[in-house]
Amino acid sequence: MKHHTLLLSLLLCGLGQWAAAQFSDDPLASYLKDQQIEAQATPEGLYYRIDEAGSGPPPQAGDYVQVRYVGRLLDGRVFDRSKAGEPLVFQLGRRQVIQGWELGLPHFTKGGRGQLFLPAQLAYGRRGAGKVVPPNSPLVFDIEVLDIMDLDAYDRYMEAREAVEKERYERAQAEQFAIDQDLLRGYLDEKRLKAKRTASGLYYAITKKGKGKTTARVGDEVEVQYEGYLLNGDAFDTSGIEAPYRFTLGEGKVITGWEEGLTYFKKGGEGWLLVPSKLAYGPRSIEEADVYVPANSILIFKIRVTDVSVKS
Repeated sequence: MKHHTLLLSLLLCGLGQWAAAQFSDDPLASYLKDQQIEAQATPEGLYYRIDEAGSGPPPQAGDYVQVRYVGRLLDGRVFDRSKAGEPLVFQLGRRQVIQGWELGLPHFTKGGRGQLFLPAQLAYGRRGAGKVVPPNSPLVFDIEVLDIMDLDAYDRYMEAREAVEKERYERAQAEQFAIDQDLLRGYLDEKRLKAKRTASGLYYAITKKGKGKTTARVGDEVEVQYEGYLLNGDAFDTSGIEAPYRFTLGEGKVITGWEEGLTYFKKGGEGWLLVPSKLAYGPRSIEEADVYVPANSILIFKIRVTDVSVKS
């Protein structure tokens, strides 16, 4: 699952400061007066306003609270917000959010909507939050409490979210795979390269059969010279003639396209592997030293299998 990094990564950076910090005036009180906002004050120094009452009991320490929110500075600038369809879920009383939320959320119930007005010492204090929240900034949060869950309800919620994320990922993979297959067919036609397609969607072409008795198998140690290209012809990696890459098939040391593709080659065999993105690096981009592979890239490998040490 994705996290709302601002609230969950800057854990309580103002914790403890509120007790020691003293202010000659109350900027929140002035703000509320100027904006003609009626809000309730708490002994800790925050204000809250309930625009729509919810139902049921308020959250207690240990409960999981699901919240949709927008965070603003007093000048109206939005510095953070929950994404559509991705409310923030956190466990109250476990120091996962700023102190103002820990103190303010218990004033809301399930279905409740309103605002929290937090002094800086209950938010991000003297340090602020990166470039988006200046030091000593009071904050305003528009809050909607979507749910209050115990541990069992939270587990069910997470299972449902994971199922949705899995379905979304698999759907995206299927769509990308269809795109990749169209691109690969176009590439083969353009290059007039005859290649065989496997059930996984991998293409391979053997230009030199080699002299080994059998093709490489899982558990065999293979040594490969290779040149790697993106579909547009840009080279992204090479072993070099003097430094072939040696590894054992089936140990997860290489991309899935290699794990399968090299099993069609014998020692001394040469040819091509044309790897759809899901059998390569998928939606991840790779940036390592001089190697750059954009996300969802089809990879083209020119290979020569220099050795196959057959397992006993």
